[in-house]
Amino acid sequence: MKKLFSLFALGMLTMSAWAANTYVKVASVDQLEIGKKYILVNEDANAGMGALSTTSTMYGTAVAISIDNEAVDIEGTSVLELTAHKASGDQGGWVFEFDENHFIAWISGNSLTSTHNTTGAISLNEQWYAAATDDGVILKSRNDESRILQYNSTSPRFACYTSSQKPAVLYVQGAGYTPPVTVASPTLPESQEFENSLSVSITNNEEGADLMYALNDGEFTEYEEALTITETTTVYAKAVKGDVESEVVSATYTKVEPVVYTKPYVKVNSVDELEVGKKYIIVNEERKLAMGEITGGSTRYGSRIEIPIVEDVAYIGDTEVVELTLGKGTMDVLGNDTWTFEINGSGHYILWNSGNSLDAVTGDGATSATGAQWIADETEDGVVLLNKSDNARKLQYNASSPRFACYTTSQQPAVLYVEYEPQEEEGITTLSQANALEDSENFTFNGDAVVTIRWKGSLYLRDESGYGQIADSLAIFENGQVLNPGWNATKTSENGWVKFIDATNLSASGETNAELAAAQKITTVDESMLNAYVYVENVYKSFLPIRSITLEDGTVISLTGTGNQPAMGNYNIYGIIWKSGDKLVFEPVAWETYVAPPTFLRGDVNDDGEVNISDVTALIDYLLFEDATGINLDAADCDKNNEVSISDVTALIDFINYNEWAD
Repeated sequence: MKKLFSLFALGMLTMSAWAANTYVKVASVDQLEIGKKYILVNEDANAGMGALSTTSTMYGTAVAISIDNEAVDIEGTSVLELTAHKASGDQGGWVFEFDENHFIAWISGNSLTSTHNTTGAISLNEQWYAAATDDGVILKSRNDESRILQYNSTSPRFACYTSSQKPAVLYVQGAGYTPPVTVASPTLPESQEFENSLSVSITNNEEGADLMYALNDGEFTEYEEALTITETTTVYAKAVKGDVESEVVSATYTKVEPVVYTKPYVKVNSVDELEVGKKYIIVNEERKLAMGEITGGSTRYGSRIEIPIVEDVAYIGDTEVVELTLGKGTMDVLGNDTWTFEINGSGHYILWNSGNSLDAVTGDGATSATGAQWIADETEDGVVLLNKSDNARKLQYNASSPRFACYTTSQQPAVLYVEYEPQEEEGITTLSQANALEDSENFTFNGDAVVTIRWKGSLYLRDESGYGQIADSLAIFENGQVLNPGWNATKTSENGWVKFIDATNLSASGETNAELAAAQKITTVDESMLNAYVYVENVYKSFLPIRSITLEDGTVISLTGTGNQPAMGNYNIYGIIWKSGDKLVFEPVAWETYVAPPTFLRGDVNDDGEVNISDVTALIDYLLFEDATGINLDAADCDKNNEVSISDVTALIDFINYNEWAD
């Protein structure tokens, strides 16, 4: 609205106000006309040239101005107005008169001066060449074209320079000027890489404009809903309002092949998990490094190998990470188990014997050597290794001299990861797995799915992985009930809308999960939300039926059907995300009158609009006498623990003293 008002105001200036006060930017040398008035402007500094100084070094003073859409209103300022004349006779160039027979001129140095000329014989110093640049039309002295009238931002002034200063460009008195109508460009998500598919929403930044988009070299078409990108694609977008179009914006979304990780290891969380015969690696999680071959000269250490750690799983693939087979040593004097670690099945064991060096030992007595035996210790970082010979020595990672070695000082943690052993196949345990099956594939569901709602003969489900729909179900369950594992169904889909049909063995477990069953507030929507039970907050319903809803991110989603809508008002609309053809739609289930949340000032116990010592008194009186008359109990919960107690008095006093809440 503010922008529309600004354009309206500029439009009004096309009347007499333009002639008197308003100047607009000169776009080309061809716009210069004899008799018209001009000003000189530096746009970056919002400065116009004012009166010439009277010092020994003369210059044009800097006057603050406001520039709006390349237009300047100089009313109330002391900006110098310059009338353009052409030099007579065979002389070329422009001269600029600022007072009767007074002209701006250059004589020597950087000085910009004035001349009083009544003879009509215009000197070269008074003449200027106009030149078009990327910044606008500038003035060069005809006597020395290396002298350009510019703006010096360090010593704010307008003067003549051979060095590069800031541009001083011409603005012309703007009688009859109509400011350009512009439309704000839409916004696209930044260019990025994706693996399988990507949802791209275009944000409209111009009220009342329509959005258009094009893919790669295709034609522009109207934008209605988020785009699903499955191949490398450049998306172009623009906004159109009436006959005016915005600048086109673009972003490229590049499809990449999913990275395949091999040989997974998972973190050891407890000493009790250690098991003879299993393989382990030593990892520094912060830098995603694992210990490699023990190498070096007189000071030996474990080398570092970069590895990917994805969702707490480390993958060593074809790297040179050392795999350590766990063996059992002898107990230490305190009765702790000790462990030996065989390097890559080679008969060599990791060893410490002196200093920080980490080494390897082999031979028949290798496993009995105390330096080759390690005590596993649980820490906040994970399970680390202490040496039996000197349990002040801990196997750690030194980031300064990148290596794994034994230190008594505190370095970065080196923790144990164990080779991952796949669990026995449990079948389909999540809704996302069921949704990913081939069409017509039968399956048994062995996970915990929660009923969100039964609507039009279908059960809508949710679990931690996503959503599902059991279509045409005769079974009736209440919202929040958890289904017993072991039910059977067949997966089918149409245009990507997945449904489970022919379901059998459905029963409720007796457990409930209100959190997963509750409708989710949505501010955007994409394919991942098909079959979701959701609500849109605070939608205004006029006397006309609502046919679509604009979400907070600008996405527009159509409603299925317009019948049975309530009277005018603001509502939270509950419903299901469906698909109609290839478009997502919203199927309303219920309309709930929107009630704005109560507003109060935290700590304003007596509800007088201020937080001060009188609120402390009111709070103490309430706690002593339990009389809530005149007390705002919501505001009195100063420590936000959902109850009013003596701790709220402490929190309130601290706020009054320090003007900041503790949380």
